[in-house]
Amino acid sequence: MIEHGRKNIIQILLVAVMLVVLFIANRAIPFMMDDEWYATNLRDGGALKGLSDIFVSQMWHWYNWGGRVVTHGFLQLSLMSGEFAADIINTLMTLLLVFEMYSLARLHGETKGRGAVLFALEFGLLIACCPNFKMSMLWQAGCANYVYSSVWILLFYLIYIRAFDTDEKDIPFSAVFMMPLGLITGWSTENMGPAAACVAALITFICIKEGKTGGTRKIWMIEGVVASAWGSVMCIIAPGNFIRKDDSSELALSFADRCLQMLKGIGGYLFPALFVLAVSLMLLLKSGKKVRHGEAALLCGAILSYGAMILSPHYPDRAAFGTCVLIEACAGSFLIRASEGKNDRIITVISVLSVVSAVIVMGTVNAI
Repeated sequence: MIEHGRKNIIQILLVAVMLVVLFIANRAIPFMMDDEWYATNLRDGGALKGLSDIFVSQMWHWYNWGGRVVTHGFLQLSLMSGEFAADIINTLMTLLLVFEMYSLARLHGETKGRGAVLFALEFGLLIACCPNFKMSMLWQAGCANYVYSSVWILLFYLIYIRAFDTDEKDIPFSAVFMMPLGLITGWSTENMGPAAACVAALITFICIKEGKTGGTRKIWMIEGVVASAWGSVMCIIAPGNFIRKDDSSELALSFADRCLQMLKGIGGYLFPALFVLAVSLMLLLKSGKKVRHGEAALLCGAILSYGAMILSPHYPDRAAFGTCVLIEACAGSFLIRASEGKNDRIITVISVLSVVSAVIVMGTVNAI
C-alpha cells in the first residue's frame, strides 16, 4: 500500500509538470492562420460581439464553407475570449479529455492503488503519440476541431460502453441529454462523428439482443443513435462542403493516392499509438485475458474513423487525432488489466516513459 502511495505521488507530480508545460506550450503559439478569419463574423467580416454573431457565422459557414458548425461554433467562442483565456480553456479541455480516456480504461480493469499511474499513462500517450502536436492541440482551430470535439465524442463512447455492464448504473438524466450529446457528437468531424454513430448502433443492437437493456436505458440508447446519425448527415451534406471541395481542388488526391497516403500514415504518424497498442495487447493475451466488448468497441471506432477518411480528397495527419485517442484509451485498458494481481512495474515504467516522452515533445515544440 505504501509503495502504491509513493508511485501515485510521483505520477501526480509528473502530471502537474505536464500541465504546466502544456500551458506554456499553448502560450507560445499565438492565434494564426484560420484563427484570424474565425475570429470575425464570417458573413460580413466584422468583429465578433456575441452569440448572435457566432450563430450567423455558422449559418453562413454551413452554406458556404463546411459542415462543422458545432465545432467551429466552439472555436469562435474560444477566439472571442482572447488568447490567454483560450490557452486556459485548451489546457482544461485537454485535462478533461485525459480524464475521459482514463475513465474508459478503468471501466475494464481494477485500478485500486494505481489510478494516478493510469491517468499519467493516458496523459503521456495523448501527447507523445499525437500525430501532429502543434497543429492538433496548440493551433486554436486545430484544438477546437480535435481536442474539443474528442471530449464530447469520448463522453458519448463512455456512456454507451458502460451499458455493456448491467451492474453499471446509467449516468443521471441520460435520457434527457443524450439527444443533444448525440447530435453534437455526430456533428463534429466528418470521420469521428459517423464512426461514433455506427459504434453506438452496434452496441445498442448487442445490448438489446443479449437482454442487457430495457426501459429508460433502451430509450436513450436509441435516441443517441438517431441523434448522432442525424448530426453526421448534417455535417456531411452541408452545401459548403461541396463549395470548399471545388475551392480546394489542388489538394485533392486520386483514390489510389489516398490509399497510399493512408498506408503511409499507418507506418508514420499512427505508428507510435499502434506500437503501444500492439505491446499492450501482447501483454494482455500473455496474462491469459481476452479483449472485452468495450475495448473492441473502441478499436472498432478507431478503425472506422481512420477508414472513413478514404472518402476525403485530402487527409492531413492532424485529422488522425481522434483515432489515436481511441487507440490510446484502449491500450491503457489492456495494460491495466494485464498487470492485475501482478507486479505492476511494467505499467509504471511505460507510464513514466510516456510522460517523459510527452514532456520532450511539448518542450521541443515550445522551443521551435
